[in-house]
Amino acid sequence: MTAWIRLHRLGLADAARRLAAQPLASLFAAAAIAVAVALPVLAFTLVGSVARAVLGFDTDPHVNVFLALDATDEDVRRVEAALRAHPEAASVRFVPREKALAELKATSHLADLLANLDRNPLPHAFSIRTRSSDPAALAAARAAWEKLPKVDQVSAEFEWADKISRWAAFARRALAGFAGVLGAAVLFIVGHLIRLQVVTMRDEIEVSQLIGATAADVRRPFLYHGLLQGLAAGAGAVGIATAVVAWLNSELSALTSSYVSDFKILYLDAPTAAAVVAGVALLGVVGAWLSVSRELRRFSEAG
Repeated sequence: MTAWIRLHRLGLADAARRLAAQPLASLFAAAAIAVAVALPVLAFTLVGSVARAVLGFDTDPHVNVFLALDATDEDVRRVEAALRAHPEAASVRFVPREKALAELKATSHLADLLANLDRNPLPHAFSIRTRSSDPAALAAARAAWEKLPKVDQVSAEFEWADKISRWAAFARRALAGFAGVLGAAVLFIVGHLIRLQVVTMRDEIEVSQLIGATAADVRRPFLYHGLLQGLAAGAGAVGIATAVVAWLNSELSALTSSYVSDFKILYLDAPTAAAVVAGVALLGVVGAWLSVSRELRRFSEAG
């Protein structure tokens, strides 16, 4: 066990020495990998933030019916009776215009502006919980409710939340494919860099094999080289993603300060950041192993 630990310690020290011997080349290589990895990380973060925001929407099947501004109390009673009698309406809730205005003042940044208005600009409304979310049934119900006297508009807002959720799921699948392509690119970059080192050290490697070094002994420092480069690139990718998210949130806070709710992009949590760094490090090790193994086979065939 002591000899095994010593071999790995020497391999790690040798890899660190090679990286330190070419600081600029090592830095540029890690930076290129970090930028490539940061792209899907940022995209996943943005999609996850949108998906989380959608969870706050009301996605249960319901329809909002807005009356005309000049609708009287008698008009309200007639529309309510017609809505409750419809077979698609599971429940009907009346929202008076005064209550709607009070809720808007309490939940938005427009309280001062609304307080200066001469009259209430909001109409009476009904919120209808439907019995199903079948598109054909909802379309028929909406068409019927739009024809009621003093009904100005009928909207089914949950449909937008459902569409956004579906687009978010599609984006995750597309980004998974994109991340796979970039993962292959990371393997290629690390493998190419390691291959160049193996080729330049061919004579040294052949001499070490003549005195008893195994393929594992030859591979070990290069594997640690790929590991260290992957760790640096993964940490760089997390740093880039964090910095970009911080900048975007500062811009979004200024943009959305006048809206009812502020949308913020989520930062990477600690487990996700650790998974990104570990994943890139693993790609570095795999790329180094493939590259070194291929070159060793070529050496043996040429010999």
